[in-house]
Amino acid sequence: ADVEVAFDLHSLEEAELLDPNLVDPQLICSEKGASVKGGVGPFGLLVLASKDLQERTAVFFRVFKGHDSKYVVVMCSDQS
Repeated sequence: ADVEVAFDLHSLEEAELLDPNLVDPQLICSEKGASVKGGVGPFGLLVLASKDLQERTAVFFRVFKGHDSKYVVVMCSDQS
């Protein structure tokens, strides 16, 4: 089944500047995991979880501001 989720972000003013050296989304996700606080994010949900939440997979998002002033959203999954 498809699931649609909407997040309401009140402001993107605090979005981190995207490091031009971090162009690989997998590298961004591994360096800035679900527990590393950012300007806007991480935020997300548990998409697969056992009933007691002992096993779970988090999908989370981070919003960055590119050097061209456009926003970039990175979607990550926490495999730990």
